[in-house]
Amino acid sequence: MHIYFITLRIHNMKTKLLLLSAILFILTSCVSSKPISGYWVGTMEMDGKSVDISLSFNSGKGVFSSNDLMLLEEPIRNLKMNGGDISFSITLDVEMKFEGVLENEKINGTVSIQGLPPNIKIGFSLDKKSATPAAKSYSIEKQTIKSNGVTLSAEIYIPDTKKLHPAIVLLQGSTENLKQQYTFYADFFARLGFETLIFDKRGNGESTGNYMAATYDDIVGDAIACLHLMKNRTTVDKSKIGLWGYSQGAMLLPLIVTRTDIPAFLIATSPEVVCVGEAAAYSDSLRVIRATNSAVNGHIAAASHRHVADMIRNGSDYKGVEAYINKNASEFSFMNQTGLYANLTINKNDFDGFYWKGQSLNFYSYWKNIKIKTLVLFGEEDEYVNAVQNGAIIKSFNNKKIEMKLFPRANHSLKKVFDPVKYPDFDWPRIIDGYKDFVNNWIENVIK
Repeated sequence: MHIYFITLRIHNMKTKLLLLSAILFILTSCVSSKPISGYWVGTMEMDGKSVDISLSFNSGKGVFSSNDLMLLEEPIRNLKMNGGDISFSITLDVEMKFEGVLENEKINGTVSIQGLPPNIKIGFSLDKKSATPAAKSYSIEKQTIKSNGVTLSAEIYIPDTKKLHPAIVLLQGSTENLKQQYTFYADFFARLGFETLIFDKRGNGESTGNYMAATYDDIVGDAIACLHLMKNRTTVDKSKIGLWGYSQGAMLLPLIVTRTDIPAFLIATSPEVVCVGEAAAYSDSLRVIRATNSAVNGHIAAASHRHVADMIRNGSDYKGVEAYINKNASEFSFMNQTGLYANLTINKNDFDGFYWKGQSLNFYSYWKNIKIKTLVLFGEEDEYVNAVQNGAIIKSFNNKKIEMKLFPRANHSLKKVFDPVKYPDFDWPRIIDGYKDFVNNWIENVIK
């Protein structure tokens, strides 16, 4: 009996020790993760040029923002801590990996960007500013919108002010189709006092439907459904609802206002004014010239796109267009660097959508006949549309409702370009100087 109690006592002690070890492990883990929680602000620097950055960590998760880089609350991935060492990454078009040391509520370290040579040195520094970021001046409301057989997943940014708000719907480009990719702009307009709607384009994110089979009529219908939602809100001034569009979304703005009278104003960022085939011809010719250093090859690439657009306009079916593209690519191997590459297969259902048959639609007359106040913004170094040519076309309209601004050294997204030949001084792909102020001033003059 005595031996039994001794054995039981030892067993209980082991249990308590194991329990104590587990508690100590949990406490140690909490202590090691606690210093990283909070709101951190600082800069990222290369070759003497810096951009602002901020990080917010909470419960082992984090988000990354940079006003200069037009990024808001991008998810942080692969967060790891080992003592004072910390590493994490964000994924944009490429992966950016941050590695640093945490000491005295400061983080200092280096950044490596996928695709850049390893000898390029990028540093970053952060200071802990507060336990949490400053409260936003708006709230976010989730919505679903029915539109022509699909359900669109949307969010509305609502300013905290107790009055009727002007409102704006943001329309996407042809490839950036998720509402998460437009949070920077939603935040910008919400801070200006607009109820701002962003949504996942049909067939993307949480929205239903088939995007590639969608026509421009479908995409226009989705925009109008969003406008009707905003018009029916009791917190919105119905006389001050507008549309902002980027790239494809910008191109469609003058077509949309022929089908609804809800918008009072338009803001178009980097639109193609003639047809999407012209944008493809321009962008792929640039891509070929940069790859082959041959203006002749660039001309062939542009002519190939125009020929495809003509075939579609003249009634060729998907098999005929597919056969031409593959024959052309077998003759000119550099076409594999374009959207008209070898062994391309066209889906019959997709052929009726915006990507193919949409090339037959010409937007020139819609732009010429705009009847509401419109701001058009171009970057002089746009890599996807010929900004100078499109700007000249708009000027030729002599339409007093349209105001246009061409930003030097800006790309399609109105970020500063890095071209060592033309601009030997390095700078980050930051928001172009004067962009936000220009838009803000225009809005103040239009929305009174």
